[in-house]
Amino acid sequence: MGAGLSRIVTVAANTFRETVRERVLYNLVFFAILMTVSGLLMGELSVRQDEKIVKDVGLAAMDVFGTLIAIFLGVGLVTKEIERRSLYPLLAKPLSRREFLLGRYCGLAFTLLVNLAVMLAGTYLTLYATARRFDPGLLAASYTLYLGLLLVVAYALLFSTFTSAALSAVGTFCVVVAGRFADVIRGMPEVIPSAPAALVKALYFAVPNLHSLDLKNRVVYGDVPSPGDLGLLTLYALAYGGVVLGLALVAFERRDFQ
Repeated sequence: MGAGLSRIVTVAANTFRETVRERVLYNLVFFAILMTVSGLLMGELSVRQDEKIVKDVGLAAMDVFGTLIAIFLGVGLVTKEIERRSLYPLLAKPLSRREFLLGRYCGLAFTLLVNLAVMLAGTYLTLYATARRFDPGLLAASYTLYLGLLLVVAYALLFSTFTSAALSAVGTFCVVVAGRFADVIRGMPEVIPSAPAALVKALYFAVPNLHSLDLKNRVVYGDVPSPGDLGLLTLYALAYGGVVLGLALVAFERRDFQ
């Protein structure tokens, strides 16, 4: 068990170093910082709306660019190794497929954590420069945003275990869009009476409820979620992400690389 955990940590550390070297990562972080700074400029131009604008722009930047990082880097974690055939010598060593996939997942999860932390720090600095205050709601919104990104990474890995990089990216993007409109899916039978209720319900539970994990609007308007709410969202994300990641592990174990 100890040796297996050590191998997972090693793969995760290598994954973190690889993702840091990716040019797309630097570009996304650059534009995220640019958007955060723009919040300061827009805040200066507005009247009594500077704090709201800074929080809105900062959280939106973390959401958009975090999702792009999760999708495009998450999809490439496995498909890139397969296309380059660099996966075969790795699995020939005392490294199981399960350890490899878990290490990849943990490595990208840490990369996302570091990037969100940098963006959050930039948002807080901008907020302090404009409003001279510390808003704990930003931390809560960033936390649930991170939980949602972990679900996105799990889906990216799942798709990449059995299809190409392009299809994996499209599939993950579709899941993200459906998850953002989970509340719309749930209320579809009320809007379209002819829609089969059983199918709509199955679709609602099949996609991740990213809408519930999105607290941006609540936080922007000063509604800080309670610890109980955050606890329930954490349990949901861990349970749902565990199922998706488990499916990815099973698919990766059964895939024939010959």
